[in-house]
Amino acid sequence: MLHPENRLTLIDAMRPPAGFRFESAMAVTFTLDLKALLAAPAALTLTGHATGVGGESGDDRLEPVEFVHALRSHADRLTVFGQAGEIALPPSRRAFAFLERAILPVSAPRGGVVHPKVWVIRYETAEDPARRQAVEPRLRVLVSSRNLTFDASWDTMVRFDEASAAAGMSLQPLGELFTGLLNHCSVDVTQDHRMRVQSLAASLHDALFALPAGVDDLKVHVLGLEPKPSPLPGCAERSLIISPFVSDGFFAGVHAAKIDEFVSRPESFDGLAEASLSKMDKIHTFEDNGLLDRGGEEAMSPFDPGRPLAGLHAKVFAFENGRQANLFLGSANATGAAFRRNVEILVELVGHTAVLGIDRLCGADDDQSLRDLFHDYRGPSPPAEPNGESESLLDRARRSIAELDFEGEVEPSGADWAVTYRTTEPVRAPEGLTIGCWPLPVIGQRRDVPVGRPLRQHFETSLENVSGFLAFELAHEDTLSSFVVPVRLVGVPEQRDRLLLRMLIGNAERFFRYLMALLEEDSSEFTLLDTIERISNEPVTSDGGDFMSLPVLEKLLRTMRRDPAKLAGLHPLVSDLADDDALPPGFAELWRMIHDVATAGEPGQ
Repeated sequence: MLHPENRLTLIDAMRPPAGFRFESAMAVTFTLDLKALLAAPAALTLTGHATGVGGESGDDRLEPVEFVHALRSHADRLTVFGQAGEIALPPSRRAFAFLERAILPVSAPRGGVVHPKVWVIRYETAEDPARRQAVEPRLRVLVSSRNLTFDASWDTMVRFDEASAAAGMSLQPLGELFTGLLNHCSVDVTQDHRMRVQSLAASLHDALFALPAGVDDLKVHVLGLEPKPSPLPGCAERSLIISPFVSDGFFAGVHAAKIDEFVSRPESFDGLAEASLSKMDKIHTFEDNGLLDRGGEEAMSPFDPGRPLAGLHAKVFAFENGRQANLFLGSANATGAAFRRNVEILVELVGHTAVLGIDRLCGADDDQSLRDLFHDYRGPSPPAEPNGESESLLDRARRSIAELDFEGEVEPSGADWAVTYRTTEPVRAPEGLTIGCWPLPVIGQRRDVPVGRPLRQHFETSLENVSGFLAFELAHEDTLSSFVVPVRLVGVPEQRDRLLLRMLIGNAERFFRYLMALLEEDSSEFTLLDTIERISNEPVTSDGGDFMSLPVLEKLLRTMRRDPAKLAGLHPLVSDLADDDALPPGFAELWRMIHDVATAGEPGQ
């Protein structure tokens, strides 16, 4: 049942299976919040082993140094496709620099938008030569209606795990979705991304996935890469559609049959013609009485990628014929654009009505269930103040700018550095619209962007503030739209990543403060999101090289005696930092000595 109390977070869904670790992943989303993407590498490390991750309370905890390690280790193994122009403008964070190479802006080939929300993740076991155990890969697929954001909305997610036995269903069309997107990126795709996508797509071709309980069959429908008919059945004995957006085009050109129950937002029903409303027997609005603070959004365009969503965002198409139920979940709304122009994904689950039927999903009228949030539609509300012209102009201009091919040339400038952002094609925008841009870390350097000629903006900055994300703000009358575009950087010095790593970890004092927290008996001081905030914003003070004093050594020795597994779990992190020369002088040698003593009795030592 789609019960209001049943919750699953993306972090939960991405957690590696027991005994496995993250290997690589590809994802596609419509809107993208960089802070949410920042959390993904951390989520992929949440295996519950004794490295400060997890606790008896069940809350996921990740300490700051571990977070840096996860971000640095995993971000280069991600390929994330996102609709061009739909990266929200976030607060400035140094840690975003590690995400620059992960994102590929993409556009729909048939004029709509790229709208799926899918993760394909490959995990692997650790190789154990002593036991003659080879690496075992394992795939997981997540198909959701939720974008890669922190929206407080109602969504659906279905998870598929690769079957360990030679039985299950293929999800091969998902591989075709991702390889197809490679052909519609607005930037040159690097060989690393191509190889990762092709490798994961090949794994999808060969893998079989366990069916969810009660599901007899499943099909994957990819829409929008090429013309295809609607996968929805033309008629059914009983039907239900839940969709936050609905258009007249859905009934006119996609699904002409009547729908028994339709659930959407009241403003979506308000915009329908009477002929479309007559296609619905029961019309429900979805009301969860949730309140979202809209402070500061009065001037923001409704299409702005940074505007948070609330309320209904799930997409469900349910049909019953006799005892068979066909349930469609995924990204497509009940609109003509979704089935004709957008790139979308729908997973069709087939099973008995006792498992996948409408009453099973939503509950009967006398149950405490999702139906408690359905309310009768009362008719159109008074029309809002018209502002559609500004919204449409900003939306078109944002997409036009984001589809340009950007390059940033990095070069020394005096004692510091400079970056020059360029496009080969001119910036296009309607008359009366103003454009400003700046490197994401330095909002104080905002520059006006001329329209009608290629962009060329030069910024003097420090090396750590050189950014592969260029922020834009568009304004028309009283309406604003802000977004970020990924930029391909050339001429970046090799030491940039190491400098960023040192700045995120900080000086010796800050490193040892984090290390002390990691070695605590209950190392659960910071939540994952607190970690992201702390690690991005804490100031770096003076050298602090004398901070390594007796308490640090005492904690190391106590942990060596009481919990040597904790030292073993931290060893890859410390070794990685030592290789990057990011540790205080002398600490790597001390750590090696203590780690060797702590693990001397283990096999292979």
